Amino acid sequence: MSFEPISISMTKSDLEELEFLLRAGEFSNRSDVVRHALKTLLSEYRNIENADGVITAVFSVLYHKKGRGHKISAVQHEFKDNIIATIHSHTSDGSCVEVMIVTAMAETVRNFLKKLRAQKKVLKVIANMIGGIS
Repeated sequence: MSFEPISISMTKSDLEELEFLLRAGEFSNRSDVVRHALKTLLSEYRNIENADGVITAVFSVLYHKKGRGHKISAVQHEFKDNIIATIHSHTSDGSCVEVMIVTAMAETVRNFLKKLRAQKKVLKVIANMIGGIS
């Protein structure tokens, strides 16, 4: 297997987390960490992208609380008929966490995910399909 070298930029805190994984012995080098992260993200994406019919998914969203720029509430209102449960909390550093359970046609769930990820202040979106899996 051959590899194509690439260059990526990341925040200092993300780099520190990457280095933490290396020190913990989870991965042999930085490239392994990035490859693993990409495979995990692709698996999540493909599960939802290949879904059909009515599905249920759990979304965990981490975003900056301070300042303007995120419209999580607007996205939630747009999909209010599909969100069956939501939990809001704060992290120790003051960021916000939303956990939402969504049941809808697969295309609607995909649109919800895309709109969440498009928000400027969103740091992380984790999507897990839990129902309607073929």
